[in-house]
Amino acid sequence: MFKKSVGVWILLSSFFTPVAWSEVAQAKGSVDDSVNNSVANRAVPAGQPLSADTLLDNMKTAFKQLNYDLSYVEIERGRITPMRYSHGLIDGVSVGHLLSLNGNPREYLRRGNITSFFEAEQPGYSLSSTAIPGLLFNLMATELTLDESLYQAIYVGGKSRVTGRLSQVVRVVPNDKYRFGYLIWVDLTTNLPLRIDMIKDSGEVVFQVMAISLYQFPDVTPWLEQLNSVKLPPVLSAIQTQALMPAPTKSEWTAAWLPNGFKQIVSNKHQIAGIDQIIDYMQFSDGLVDISIYVNTNVKAGSLSQGLGVSGQISLQSKITDDIEIVVVGEVPSMTAKKIADSVVRNLDN
Repeated sequence: MFKKSVGVWILLSSFFTPVAWSEVAQAKGSVDDSVNNSVANRAVPAGQPLSADTLLDNMKTAFKQLNYDLSYVEIERGRITPMRYSHGLIDGVSVGHLLSLNGNPREYLRRGNITSFFEAEQPGYSLSSTAIPGLLFNLMATELTLDESLYQAIYVGGKSRVTGRLSQVVRVVPNDKYRFGYLIWVDLTTNLPLRIDMIKDSGEVVFQVMAISLYQFPDVTPWLEQLNSVKLPPVLSAIQTQALMPAPTKSEWTAAWLPNGFKQIVSNKHQIAGIDQIIDYMQFSDGLVDISIYVNTNVKAGSLSQGLGVSGQISLQSKITDDIEIVVVGEVPSMTAKKIADSVVRNLDN
């Protein structure tokens, strides 16, 4: 029902595009100048640029508080995925809508701390305290430099243009060699992110978020107000949430080494498509990126590597010893994934 309703509003919004809405906004005054928002228009004394940490804080605040429409592409190894994110404050509540524009439909609507998921042909469902998936939203929800043992932010200096808008650049550097770094372009007018590069030590870009257009509005856009009125699936209970995924179990395997800051968030047994047997699965996160470990104890039944499709920023490392296959997948450098795979051993405590 939601998809049908959303499809109608998306169709309607094609007649009321961000450009058309910006013309309405301009009737009230300049779009950028009409919003006297302390987040978007903070005065900076001449010769005193904001610190990198302050720029990142302002970016996250603007991302959650302003009314805007951001169209962008995700780029990985030549594959381009266009996305559109609309955001506004409705009765003081942050409302965001993300829509994939190519391929299988993916749609997410977040109201406050509740996110509704609509992916491919699966039934829609809602989860509490769960963010919209994707690097852009992970960055907006993560305190990158709160734990100084993980990252530090550096103001690059100067100004750059992205999608025709002036921006300042912040470099986020990991404090170890086991993570990727980031370059973030922050719009000077709105403080919203215009470009995010996930980079190797060498400077090579392995994943990129690039803005195509950005429109800021003085009021919530009509199509977002309409989407906000659509009835969404109820929030799943803990029992219902577990029904969507295999029951948690204590794995027979463990990783003897993980980069600092990674904590286990999932442990279970389940079946991989094309592999006619149950495998051990563990997932770890440092708050920004995830690492998954798969253990296949019967390679003769089929290789896990054949059933796991990865590309771009995601590394995959596989090793087979004594008919036991270990696969590590994650948004980390390949050497990190290999070191984790080499450290996986049987859990003697189990």
